[in-house]
Amino acid sequence: MIRRFGVRVELPSMNVNRKSLAIGVLGLALYGGFARAEVVDEIVAKVNDDVITNSDLDAEEQGVLQELYRKHSGTELDAQVVEAKKELLRRMIDNRVLVQRATHIFDVTKMQDFYLEQFKNQQNIKSDKELEKLLAAQDMTMADLKRKLVETFSPQQVIHVEVSERIAVSEKDERAYYEAHTADFEVPAEATVREIVLKASTSDRDAKRAQAEAVRARAAEPGADFAAIASEVSNAGTKSAGGLLGTVKKGDLAAPLESEAFTIPVGSVSPVIEAEYGFHILKVDARTDATVKPFDEVKMEIESKIQNDRFAAEYKKYMVKAWSEATIWISPKYQDRLAPLEAAN
Repeated sequence: MIRRFGVRVELPSMNVNRKSLAIGVLGLALYGGFARAEVVDEIVAKVNDDVITNSDLDAEEQGVLQELYRKHSGTELDAQVVEAKKELLRRMIDNRVLVQRATHIFDVTKMQDFYLEQFKNQQNIKSDKELEKLLAAQDMTMADLKRKLVETFSPQQVIHVEVSERIAVSEKDERAYYEAHTADFEVPAEATVREIVLKASTSDRDAKRAQAEAVRARAAEPGADFAAIASEVSNAGTKSAGGLLGTVKKGDLAAPLESEAFTIPVGSVSPVIEAEYGFHILKVDARTDATVKPFDEVKMEIESKIQNDRFAAEYKKYMVKAWSEATIWISPKYQDRLAPLEAAN
């Protein structure tokens, strides 16, 4: 592991089939590329002495789009593509800034060696000689691979050490959040309900109302079997299940039904409830009141929420500072592709 201030940083998995190693390495090359075309390439941006070219931007975009096409489809894909293109140039500049900061924060040689060993282990490559042979088949060198591994993975290590590790959440913070957001941890009241539904049209509504009142009186008699009556007379799809609507949460039912389901005594039968399509009669088999999850049960959830919120704010502050400490030039032609920091993730 690479360590700084006792921090252990794991390299994200890069597992691929051994036969696909060349594809995996070329996949890394999408994010910047190992070889530069010999033709003059248009410069999109400069980060200190590091140049981002139009070819870099196109290659990065293709890599991102391939990943999105693999994960999404339809309108969701369209939205993801628009968002990714909007953020792409800023993310590329962020990456270059962070790679350069990594060279000042960490021991670059140790960092390269660590990433290389992780890469070999995950690809089940036994020796440098074996890896060099595979790289040579792609006109790549060990130095190319080390550079690309650092460019790919060191930015997240910088953010981990410089941002994530500096965010502390105390129990006092967690309890304050809990008290301020009690509604977020409420478990709504639930009722297990059975129903009898008698459908009615405009022409027979009065007759059906009278029938519903008679059925309700029958179902409310001591010892009456509500389920059997529902199976006999109900017009609802729940008829075959003895009218069992199931366990519903407060807020699941239409207001007139909910009012009865959560107020009549458990075991009792509701009055006839009139609806547009006919008449309802309910029986509540069981009910639980609304409760609030105890603090200890949601403590980890709260900690994660506070950390994520603070990270978002601290990350933006860190990147503003990092940009201010670098010399960054963006071609006027491409400035409209630079998403505002507030829009970037």
